[in-house]
Amino acid sequence: MSPSTMTPAPITAGHIRTILTQHGYRLTAPRQHIIDQALRHKRPFTAEQLVAELRGHNDMSSARIGRATVYRTLEILASMDVLSRVIQPDGHTAYVVDAPGHRHHLVCSSCGATIAFTSCPIDNLVKDLTADTRFEIHDHLLEVFGLCPECQQAATA
Repeated sequence: MSPSTMTPAPITAGHIRTILTQHGYRLTAPRQHIIDQALRHKRPFTAEQLVAELRGHNDMSSARIGRATVYRTLEILASMDVLSRVIQPDGHTAYVVDAPGHRHHLVCSSCGATIAFTSCPIDNLVKDLTADTRFEIHDHLLEVFGLCPECQQAATA
């Protein structure tokens, strides 16, 4: 895959704060804790994982963040294109921190690692489907499943 098709450098907490403010959201202490915890993840994570991690913190303000607040905040971040929802090999939804913009993901069927890419092989198909069906298509998702290089090496070892 060429470097031009890869997603830009990961988003930072400062960028997320700016995006929240631009969309009219306040940066509350719970949201800041959720953002900080999400940014620690280099691989996909679930809302339940984040809830458990926050509850395990020594910082009592993190430990008291409710499940509903975590879910709401993750959905807000996903709606602002800061997080991407990805389908894991087991069919469950997880989140990945991404830079804003249109992207798709390669997902490792073994370890769940993801790699974002921005080239869109679906664009021509969407045009054809629109012409053939008169369907007004407004979005699409593409996740490609396979084995990452590390899992390939582990399988042959």
